[in-house]
Amino acid sequence: MKPFIVTLVVVSVTVAAGTLIYLNRQKTPPAPAQVAQSSPSQMPPESNAGPKPEVPETTPANPDRPAPASIPAMTANETKPEGSTNAIHQLVDGLLSAKTGEQKHALFQQLLKSGRLDEAIAELKQRTADDPNNPRLPTTLGEAQLNKLRAIRDAGGDPNDIGILAMQADQSFNAALKIDPSNWEAQFVKATSMSYWPADPARDNDVVQRLSSLIDQQETMAPQPQFAQTYVILGNEYQKIGKPDYALQTWRLGLAKFPGDPTLQGKINSVPRP
Repeated sequence: MKPFIVTLVVVSVTVAAGTLIYLNRQKTPPAPAQVAQSSPSQMPPESNAGPKPEVPETTPANPDRPAPASIPAMTANETKPEGSTNAIHQLVDGLLSAKTGEQKHALFQQLLKSGRLDEAIAELKQRTADDPNNPRLPTTLGEAQLNKLRAIRDAGGDPNDIGILAMQADQSFNAALKIDPSNWEAQFVKATSMSYWPADPARDNDVVQRLSSLIDQQETMAPQPQFAQTYVILGNEYQKIGKPDYALQTWRLGLAKFPGDPTLQGKINSVPRP
């Protein structure tokens, strides 16, 4: 059991770091795909590439709704007034309707600082049960679980809790993809999380296939700034499995499509010149 827990700890720590990076950097999210669409297929070194990215966003459910104001934390024995419950509803509404990764990340930080992330997770679980055909709900739930995982890790919490949350987050992304296999955000976050697991030929090949397929899907969608991160992560994955030439080709392909992306330019510049 110990080796399993150790693996989960390593994975969950890196997963949390990678996913949260995405939350900090994401731009305007792509329009949501309709329920039930297609998924991945392997592609050459230049399809899906990228440095450990961040977590994409779901399509806004309520685009015009402003982000809610800060909410004070509550003590463990304090009875939650109706206004407090409404505040959590509003915060979750904000997470689901966030137009950028920065907005979503700020809301998760607000929930963490106020000690109310567990309430938001409970709310998301309830909404997922009430609306089982909405892929945005399990996707956002998975992101919330990763945020909680990071908070526990940073506080030096129980490794078992970290491992359990890592698995729960992955299950949430799987649930979202079962509803809508073409959901960009769920695909990206899941593949990014998988790329942080210890090296394993079968899993690493799966990551390459998922990211390559996602790049193919992006070609059929209106360009979005965050799409560059798929190339970053795919290139990183190629480096991880010992294919530096494929990694460089992937980053170059991404930069050709997103010439202003500093991360891709930095990855290319970091490659030693002959």
